Amino acid sequence: MRCAGLALGLLASTALAQPYLRTRALSNTGNSELCVTWSVRQLTYRQDTAGSSRTPVEAEFTAIDNAFAAWQALARGCSDFEFVRGPRIADAGVGKGTGDDNVIIFREENCRDVVPLADPCQTDSSCGNKHRCWEHGDATIALTTSTYSTRTGVVFDSDIEFNAGKSADGTRFLFTTISSPPCSEGMETPFCTAYDIQNTATHEIGHMVGFDHVSEPSSTMAPTAPLADLQKRVIDPGTASGFCGTYPRGKPPVPCDELAQLKSRITARNTGTLGCTCEGARGAVALQLVGLWALRRRRRSQAR
Repeated sequence: MRCAGLALGLLASTALAQPYLRTRALSNTGNSELCVTWSVRQLTYRQDTAGSSRTPVEAEFTAIDNAFAAWQALARGCSDFEFVRGPRIADAGVGKGTGDDNVIIFREENCRDVVPLADPCQTDSSCGNKHRCWEHGDATIALTTSTYSTRTGVVFDSDIEFNAGKSADGTRFLFTTISSPPCSEGMETPFCTAYDIQNTATHEIGHMVGFDHVSEPSSTMAPTAPLADLQKRVIDPGTASGFCGTYPRGKPPVPCDELAQLKSRITARNTGTLGCTCEGARGAVALQLVGLWALRRRRRSQAR
């Protein structure tokens, strides 16, 4: 089943302010919208023990921890929301039904290369977990899947996948952790900045906590990232304002309608529709948020 939620962005009336946009999805009645939001104030995340085989030592784990630390530093100033690192987990799965909550996984094989055509997983979108492979678009750098209540919008689980699999043209994204020098197109190595893990993770955590893409190119939640992009490591003022307004210290999460009232001097801009994949039963669905796209996808030599 497919669903589409109308996305409304909130723009401050002052020219210097940046926008933010909360993730919206259809309710179980199909005639109203919900904001996808955590009701608890502690998000415990766990990294898959396999990590990234193309990243030296264990730098990928540190980079992801640093991304969560950036969000924790923001929360410390305005909210009682906590990001807690849990123990690493082997063979982690995406989705609430797997029993593995809030996991971060590097998918190093593309499902088209490892899944038999007759495998039943081809019909129920379970190939990613079954074969530990990437089953999404080639141009997508990373993707977040959040499972939420269709009655309240409350999130139960949110998982991040990095696309380290081979694309149809034989190239792949190389995930790196160093800040300089920038890699040249077609000459990516682990010793220059290609597709930065912390940069990507900081953006995806924004999806985890309920924020969607915005068109502002300098935002943490901008939908694209060029080679060697690092600016999303720093949470922009608009996204920070959205997080603080959604999860105020000592108060329940602010629903969309109440937030609109509180932001009475902020104008809304229609940014189109948000595509999402709906699965499951008993009032819970999985919302797949296309986290980050490559700004350009020219042919590159394959990273080894």
